[in-house]
Amino acid sequence: METPLFIIGILAAGFVFGMTARWLLPGEERLSIAETVIVGMVGAAIGATGVNIVFGQTEFDRITWQSVLGAIISTVVLLAIVRWLADRFGWHQTPPRPIEAIIRDGESATVEFKSTARRNLHTGDRDDKIELVIAKTVAGFLNADGGMLIIGVDDAGSALGLASDLSLMKAPDHDRYELWLMDHLERTLGKPAIAFVDVSFEPFAGEHVSVIRVEPSDRPVFLDEPKGPRTADFYVRMGNSTRNLLTDEYTDYAQSRWK
Repeated sequence: METPLFIIGILAAGFVFGMTARWLLPGEERLSIAETVIVGMVGAAIGATGVNIVFGQTEFDRITWQSVLGAIISTVVLLAIVRWLADRFGWHQTPPRPIEAIIRDGESATVEFKSTARRNLHTGDRDDKIELVIAKTVAGFLNADGGMLIIGVDDAGSALGLASDLSLMKAPDHDRYELWLMDHLERTLGKPAIAFVDVSFEPFAGEHVSVIRVEPSDRPVFLDEPKGPRTADFYVRMGNSTRNLLTDEYTDYAQSRWK
């Protein structure tokens, strides 16, 4: 019975010290509970042993306030090191949030819903203005902190799917849809910009939606309408809307955004 109780005690100590360290350390925690417990066990053992050696304690199974404090400090330091190593070398990646949860939370500074990317649901026809809005939204994310544009969802978060847009294509499949999206963004935003864009298709509420994930651009991105003279309009995401900045506004924004 002693061995199982000893193991349970070690695991319990690891949990207590690990979770205490998580609470004391600022920032988002990317390690799982199991990983935190392991860090807690190792950190507590190192800290308590070090304190006992410093204070000349020969009975290592004796618990003092100094050994507890040493265990906490050691676990916090070890957890910070493991976090840094995980981020530095990509050992631990935060799993992406389910698309259902993202849509449920609604639109925000980094999330935008669009019912369609091409077809006007009121007239039933392809609409150049709707296509341009897609490019403007992506440009806004590129010039801000990045974000996610979800096509096939209305403003209330209800699934509409991609059937309306797909019906405008000769080959109504997701590959052709992605090809059109990327070509459209390349024409309006330029080839360097699409390096920061990723398109995927995910099931939602019995339909499929197109998810355009946008990383922040390392340089300003300007938009030109595909038909007409070059305008080099500058759009940026502010709050839950995309704004067109004038020349003086762009200058001030660019100086703070791209230092």
